[in-house]
Amino acid sequence: MKKFVRNITAFFLPVFLVAGLFYFVIKSTGELDPIEKNAEKQRENPACMIGLGYNEQTPYYKLLNANYYRAPIISLGTSRVMQFKGVCFYGGFYNCGGAVVSNYDEYRNFLENLTYSPRCVIIGLDAWVFNGAWNQTVSALNEGQVVKIDREPAALLGAIARDWLEQKWSFADLSNYPQHIGFNGRVKGEGFMYDGSYYHGAVYRVPSSSADYGFADTLRRISRGVSRFEWGEDIDPDTVAQLDGLLAYCAGRGIHVVGFLPPFAPSICEAMQQSGHYGYLGKIPPVCRRLFEQYGFEFYDYLDVSGLGMTDGCFLDGFHGSEVVYARILEDMAGQGSEIGLYLDRGHTRELLENAYSGFVFEKPERAAGQGEG
Repeated sequence: MKKFVRNITAFFLPVFLVAGLFYFVIKSTGELDPIEKNAEKQRENPACMIGLGYNEQTPYYKLLNANYYRAPIISLGTSRVMQFKGVCFYGGFYNCGGAVVSNYDEYRNFLENLTYSPRCVIIGLDAWVFNGAWNQTVSALNEGQVVKIDREPAALLGAIARDWLEQKWSFADLSNYPQHIGFNGRVKGEGFMYDGSYYHGAVYRVPSSSADYGFADTLRRISRGVSRFEWGEDIDPDTVAQLDGLLAYCAGRGIHVVGFLPPFAPSICEAMQQSGHYGYLGKIPPVCRRLFEQYGFEFYDYLDVSGLGMTDGCFLDGFHGSEVVYARILEDMAGQGSEIGLYLDRGHTRELLENAYSGFVFEKPERAAGQGEG
């Protein structure tokens, strides 16, 4: 019996040691830690990015930080507002981009979960949300308390292990950016920065690494009318009603709203216009303008920012502008007399734009990712 136990132990011991080492290494990335713990680490070290690859908690993480910082001005929307940067503002800004997915009842629900009332909120109004053809493809969204939705630990570790076996990452990769949290942070040097904005490190360093390089994927969507680029002629009345409810809620809480249509790359705007399948786009601005004016709020149409000097080279993909694009949008809003001007550090924003490293970023990528001058 003793011999049998020894043999079994000898057989399984290496397995346990390897599994233990694997778990220890994964644990060291912060991928398995509670998001509250990761948020605290970032507050202690603002240079740290949180780039979780397997257990993202974006809505809860953004709510957690928004309630902690209690910034007087926030941005709210999908990933298409993530490029607004805190360095452009005076007195406190937090980017809640990614906290919502689509409809405006969800936007309102997020604001209802805040424990304070910001003085101003910049809201990104994705054009496709106004298209009933796209809304039909979106499942109903839960409302109520914004909570963590942790992935099952076994499933989480299993996904990480499978990707390792498929050579999607190596242990050596985890030391690429050791100061960051999570697989995307450690391996790619990308993730959420302390101000809530998102840093696309891999694309900044190698633009051709973008999954939509040359906008090939976006152009495919336009040609087929799929994946947020569904064809449509009319505005969805339910969306307008939800937006009205959101604005009424903000007015009741004394929150000033600055709404804007996030931009498409100039060549994408042209492709959509030439297709003749997106008649609803031209109907959005007049409807929104009337609605926002009704509440004393502001609305801006930035679907096409070529008039601001922004080119295709300033876009991460067909429908995500860079931090350079969004700084230029802020500058233009302020120039038109927006209340944004009360919070915007216009001199510093102008300096950032004039000295931008590229059409993507203000600073050299390796410097911003925490690797010195590179």
